[in-house]
Amino acid sequence: MLAGYLSVFRMPYAFPTFFFGMVGRIPMAMNTVAIVFLVSDVRDSFVLAGLASAFYTLSNAIISPRVGRLADRFGTRAVILPLVGINALATAGIVFFVDRSVFGLLVFAALSGATFPVFGSFTRSRWGRAVANPRDLGSALSIESVLDETAYIVGPAVAGLLFALMGSESPLLAGVVFAVIGAIGIALSSTDAGGVPPSPQDQQGAILSITYVKTLFISLIGLGMLFGSNFVVIIAVATEVGRAPQGGLWVALYPLGSAVSGILYGMVHWKIPVNIRYTVSLAAMTFFTSGILFFQNVETITFWIVVSGLAIGPTLISANALLKELVPLSRLNESFALLGASISIGLTLGSAASGFVVSEFGGWAGFYFITASAGIATLISLGAKRFHLS
Repeated sequence: MLAGYLSVFRMPYAFPTFFFGMVGRIPMAMNTVAIVFLVSDVRDSFVLAGLASAFYTLSNAIISPRVGRLADRFGTRAVILPLVGINALATAGIVFFVDRSVFGLLVFAALSGATFPVFGSFTRSRWGRAVANPRDLGSALSIESVLDETAYIVGPAVAGLLFALMGSESPLLAGVVFAVIGAIGIALSSTDAGGVPPSPQDQQGAILSITYVKTLFISLIGLGMLFGSNFVVIIAVATEVGRAPQGGLWVALYPLGSAVSGILYGMVHWKIPVNIRYTVSLAAMTFFTSGILFFQNVETITFWIVVSGLAIGPTLISANALLKELVPLSRLNESFALLGASISIGLTLGSAASGFVVSEFGGWAGFYFITASAGIATLISLGAKRFHLS
């Protein structure tokens, strides 16, 4: 069962790809939280803090696919090093303008988000091009998924610790250090200098015009809405039942369950087609998240959160594997960046919509929104042929 993992770790540059990819991911999970810490502390406004964080997230979703296209064309090293340099300056701009100008703050929040390297797209593209064996590729993508979840456990915790010990500026500045270290490591271990030339058979039009890609990305927006809402809903429930300090720990159970299932998923040599695995994983997530609707009890909420999280790892791993099958190798960076952008758009929509739901109807009602988001993503995937119009 471990053969796939062992085979991946024996490949050239496996360790630096995983290690530096992990280091670079930490600020991905830190920075939105860090912006909220900084702006709410300095400006005493959670509205402005949320707006700056949204500018950061959405600008990354809009620009990262363009960055991915450049990396496909010119190579990882030629793109990621200047990008992280600009990102460091933009992040310094956030710190500089936070107490001077709202306009400057929002501009540099957007610029910082737009220039943050999406490390997961760089590393997954590397595996997609280097690994031909489907079992080994599944193992590599499983490890990547576990690293994503680990970052979302470690990142906010590190941000909170730095905020408490060193002040509100320190989480953002620490994120710059992590990003620079990760970018240098990924650049030095890159093997795609000069980019990846397209083959004559590669489709040169828009990625979204490739069969089923559009459907996949739309369903991932639904999945992102689930991700964006679970933090808001769980914190709201914890506050309502008088356990607000435990809310952060409850939120961390989601990625913990996902990391465990991701490891187990990568041990299996799947013979079921990946598109079916993706749809079944979404259906399982819908089923698991619906459990809380029938057991709205604070004593069992941690159990259902862990169970719900178990479906996340297989869903994301199969989504990445499916995308790799659908798109040309010469466009993997762009495609994986679009995948991340779809989830980010859903995150933004989900956090805003669920905030309204819990404000109007209470925290437990938010779980209906979470389950509906998973259900919508499942239905879109089930109707793949019907939703693809080109």
